[in-house]
Order: sequence, then structure tokens, then C-alpha cells
Amino acid sequence: MDKSNPFGTHYAYLIPKEGVFLTGHNAAHFELNKNISFIEQALFYTDDLKKQAISVDCKDGILLYIDSLVDQEIIQTHILATLYKKTDSGSHQMFTTLNSQKDTDLRNAADSLIEGYSILMVDGAEEFYILSSEKTYARSTDEPENEGIIRGPHNGFIEQLSVNLNLIRKQIISTSLIVRYFYVGSKTRTKVAIMYMQDLANPELVEEVEKRIKAISSDLVLPPGFIQEFTEDNPFSLFPQQLSTERPDRVAANLMEGRVTILAEGSPTTALIVPVSFFAFYQSPDDYNGRWIISSFLRMIRMMSFLIAFTLPAVYIATIAFHSAILPLELAHTIKKSLENVPFPAIVEAMLLEVIFEVLREAGMRLPSRVGQTIGIVGTCQ
Repeated sequence: MDKSNPFGTHYAYLIPKEGVFLTGHNAAHFELNKNISFIEQALFYTDDLKKQAISVDCKDGILLYIDSLVDQEIIQTHILATLYKKTDSGSHQMFTTLNSQKDTDLRNAADSLIEGYSILMVDGAEEFYILSSEKTYARSTDEPENEGIIRGPHNGFIEQLSVNLNLIRKQIISTSLIVRYFYVGSKTRTKVAIMYMQDLANPELVEEVEKRIKAISSDLVLPPGFIQEFTEDNPFSLFPQQLSTERPDRVAANLMEGRVTILAEGSPTTALIVPVSFFAFYQSPDDYNGRWIISSFLRMIRMMSFLIAFTLPAVYIATIAFHSAILPLELAHTIKKSLENVPFPAIVEAMLLEVIFEVLREAGMRLPSRVGQTIGIVGTCQ
């Protein structure tokens, strides 16, 4: 049997009308078995698809779920326990403690299973039920290590999209705050949300963001780098064109300035703010929690630090190699003595220093914490 094409013509005889739910009271288990067979084929007979036979009002039924995605406590406490007590199988309102809905398209059943939902089918019923039973691993919304502040909220995004949206909505309690959902990646089906203020954001900007997200065509889309590369203007540029942040207060501040935020499931750094200018990368939430004179001075310090880091190697090379006469005499003698044992010209020396600094920084970030600290200390001493 060919299992490579569950939606193709080879299995068309199983499910008429391209996946429409089969029903019937006089065909014994025929329709129920055919519906189960369709879902098994759609999931390519994965081993973690569990099938639990049940009886509802003396009718045969089946509960389908993917064992690695569902919460077993929800299955036992909220679904099976409810079914054993149920007397009217015709209403999904029996699941009062779960989000549930009815459907007739078996393709939606297969998609719901891989999202962590459970599927309930009852023989002879006109519809099947999609029950919320997904397992979640939520960590605390602690302050992000990369964006710590002194004054202001000390919380940050986590990998769960619904929690991140909740943090933003707690910052902006307004009916104008709009959320739009999308799914990107034909294989990964990454859930993406865009947020904007209806009365502040430019409609053309919102339309352009939605257009670029819908245009993403790839099997694998992992946040945030994939989304950023697919939606930015110049993907080959060395400079970032979207602001990435883990702080809900920073997102809220940019939303109130008319910008659009892109969030995705699975990464705490998926809050991408568009559009942004060069100066937005040197702003901090602390700037708005202090006196404006001090905040402006600190922002100028950041800009000056950028200019120094960007131009100092070039100034060093130009001074040492071509314009050493501008140096004070004592400083010139000191530098000359330090360069006597260096077998490279100034430009090669500067490039090697830059590479060594990047190697040490990368080693400190990627290696285990104990080894990384040792590498940093040894590199500094050298």
C-alpha cells in the first residue's frame, strides 16, 4: 500500500468529497473505520497516534490524539471522565471545562492533531469534535538577561505566544490593539502574530507586513531569524533592519508610536518591531523612566561609543602607519617600542586583534559557562 500521498487520488475512494466526514447509522462501523483510516494515512501511520475506543450512549466512538503533544491529565480528567458520564452525545457543550468545536472536514482533524488537540468521533454522528488538550511547558516571565533595566517592569517574553500577547495587552489596555494570526512554513506551520494599534498604525504599513508574511514560502520557518530574513527589505545587508526585543514594555512603547510588531511561537526574541530607524537600536526603556537630561546624556554616550568602536581601528591604522607625526613625542616612542617585536604591519595587527576579540566573545557565549569564563580570563591576560 502506498502511504506517501494520503490526499491523492489513490485514496479517493475512502473519503468522498476530499475528506468530508462520513456518517451513517446502518453501516455498522464502516464510516467510523473509514474516517480513522483517513486520519492514519494523513499522519503517515505515526506511532504516537493513540486511539482509545469509548462508548457514548451505547454508540461506538473513538478518541484520537498524539501522545507526545497532549496532556494526559486533561485526557483522563476532562475528556474521558466526562464521556463516561455523558448521556447526550449530540452536543459538544458537555465539555464545559475545555475549548471544543465541531467540524466535518477530516483534513482539519489531522491538522488539529499535530497541534495538540484531541479528536472525538462517534459512530452515526454528523460531526466530530475537536477538543483542546495540548501540553504546555511554560517558564516564568523573568527579566531577560540581555535587556536588563534598573527602573521599569522586570518581566520578559517566553517561548509561548499566548503568554507574550498577554504581557503586551497588560501594558496596553485598549480596544484599538489588534492581533492578526498567520501560519508560515509548509512543514513547521509556525504560528505568527502581528500586533498594531488600529488608530495609530499606517494601514499601508500593516498591509505590507501582512503581504510579506503571507509570501513566505518555505518548508522550515524558525523564529526569529527566518522571519526577519523573509520580511526585511535587504536580506544581504550586514546591518539589522528590524528591532528584536524580549521586553513587553519596549514593544508597547513602539506600538504606541505607530509601529507594527511581529511575534512567533517558540522563541522569546521573536518580537520584531518594524519599521525602525538607526537611532531606535540605541534606545532603552530606562530612558523613559528617568530625568530627560540624564537620559539624553546616556543616549549620547551610547552613540559616541558606537562611533568610537566603529572608527577607532581605522584611526589607529592611519595614525601609526601614515601620520605618526601628530602623536606627542613620548607617546610616539612608547608605541614604537611596543611595535618593535610585532612582525606585522599596523593593518594586519588591527585585523588580528578584531578577530581575536570576536573569537573570545563567541567562545564566552557558546562554551559552557565554566569553560567560557576561563577562556575570557586567559584571553584577557594574553
